Amino acid sequence: MYDRYSQALRSKISVGERNRGRVKNIVILLLVAVVAGLCVYSFPRISSGNELRTLYIQKMQSECDEAIRQTNVLSRNAGADTAANLARIRSNVYSIEQINTLSASLPGETKTLIDGSVLVSLRSGIDTFLSVLATGMDTGEYVTNLQTTLDTVRTLLSELA
Repeated sequence: MYDRYSQALRSKISVGERNRGRVKNIVILLLVAVVAGLCVYSFPRISSGNELRTLYIQKMQSECDEAIRQTNVLSRNAGADTAANLARIRSNVYSIEQINTLSASLPGETKTLIDGSVLVSLRSGIDTFLSVLATGMDTGEYVTNLQTTLDTVRTLLSELA
């Protein structure tokens, strides 16, 4: 007598419409699978980028701490080992610069972690210190400037962490 609603509906849908519905469902399923695959692929890369950024910051902090320790050892009266200590400090600053340069290539990073002008002023402070040391003048002011600049770098790094 009366057809059920589902039976009546089935009989009114053409074969072409059914095929289009199936194709549409398959396309949606494929798109969902692609998005899920991209998410699974991207999440480990994003987290490894964050881990690498943290590692870079930690390494720069340890280099900065070592440079500060060497600065505290510097003699205020231009001792015999001052040039060697300045060479170690320059090595630490060079390491910080290299890590800072590498940090710009991290995923999601568009610039370096520390502004390059701070590191340039640090390097020029070391150069000035060495030239004054060679003349035999009092170096107390230059030690203080070097310590202040290194403390600035330490502060910048602690703000990143």
